[in-house]
Amino acid sequence: MIRKNIIFVGLIFLFIFNFIGGQALQELPERLSIIENDSSIFNLSFPGALHLLIDKTDLIEINGESLNEKLITVDSSRITLKGKNTGETDLYFKLFGLIPLRRVKLNVLPSVSVMPGGQAIGVLMRTEGVIVVGRAVVYGTKGNRYSPARKQGIEPGDILLSVNGTKIKSKGHLADLIQQFGKQAENLNFIIRKKSGALKEISVNAVKNKDNQYLIGLYIDDGIAGVGTLTFYDKKTKEYGALGHVIIESHSKSKIKLKDGRIIEASITGIQSGRNGIPGEKLGAFYPEANILGNIKKNCDFGIYGKLERPPVNNYFKEEIPIAAISEVNKGPASIYTVIEGGDIEKYKINIDRVYQQGYPSSKGMIISIVDKELKSKTGGIIQGMSGSPIVQNGKLIGAVTHVFINNPLRGYGIFAEWMLMETNIYNNRQFKAAN
Repeated sequence: MIRKNIIFVGLIFLFIFNFIGGQALQELPERLSIIENDSSIFNLSFPGALHLLIDKTDLIEINGESLNEKLITVDSSRITLKGKNTGETDLYFKLFGLIPLRRVKLNVLPSVSVMPGGQAIGVLMRTEGVIVVGRAVVYGTKGNRYSPARKQGIEPGDILLSVNGTKIKSKGHLADLIQQFGKQAENLNFIIRKKSGALKEISVNAVKNKDNQYLIGLYIDDGIAGVGTLTFYDKKTKEYGALGHVIIESHSKSKIKLKDGRIIEASITGIQSGRNGIPGEKLGAFYPEANILGNIKKNCDFGIYGKLERPPVNNYFKEEIPIAAISEVNKGPASIYTVIEGGDIEKYKINIDRVYQQGYPSSKGMIISIVDKELKSKTGGIIQGMSGSPIVQNGKLIGAVTHVFINNPLRGYGIFAEWMLMETNIYNNRQFKAAN
């Protein structure tokens, strides 16, 4: 009986120990990146002996030592990982070398340096086809009310690609096509890309109004223009990243399906300061046919990307600086670079309040707060148009400003530079295939 009680108590002890140990390792993401020849430190507060099984021992050093064996015992309260060679391996944390606690996929990335941005840019994008931004009532020749597009299920956010076999080039082109085909036959056969991404054929009856104009009851748009901030660019490839978040159509809240676009040198002409409940905004001016900086090839969840025709100037940085891995980002002081007046970049103090050790891409990787008195007085905090402003900490580009807290404009989110870099071909051009 005593022996059974001892075994029972022992099993309970192991369960509690295993549970506490597993909780201590939860701060490690499922996927972890470090930079070749750089070190990242992890404080785990693990309550006992911890064993680590490594698939590829030549990729990393642990606590300053090269690995000769796949299974090693480590100082469980503090682990320093240093990248030796690029590649990917699995790390298995085990209790007593037997009981699995956590598996981490480790990616050793090459050291990459880029030029930080901060420049104000005008963003011009044209959509594929035309995007539906609203619906309207059509009044017929006798004053009757019709809703032809709504009746057939066309919704804001849908993209009209063609009508009666003709590709739609712009909203003006569609207006002409509706008049042309409306006179020939009331039925207009549209190919539509729904918000879900699915293609659908929808037939709509055009209605003639008292002015002999044919209408289908839609408000449409074919592009977007706005002001943002350049985050970084690569001197070798001329690739850039900007904004740090997706561009959406303001009415339908749908992602812009990019047909083509360009970024243009912009000048900030005024500021609408932010306050609780009301986001502020940069007011910018740019000329679509002049001062073109480059094209736009991608609009995704982590910003816009393309190639520069000419590199812009940043007086704070004469040379490229390294991009930090997520594991290198720490709570504490940092700086952002952005334009508040005219075209000159200024440096402002911020604080990193929280860091999310993400294993998978997200545009909200850290919480930042504005501490710079000058920036507070000029803008009230983070404002629209500041998206993409590079964040630099300890001489490395760690990310970009993306979102503001509506009820507290002094605080907001930032995206990690590592995720933005993954949207470019910069790693591949350095003969490395990013596992992320």
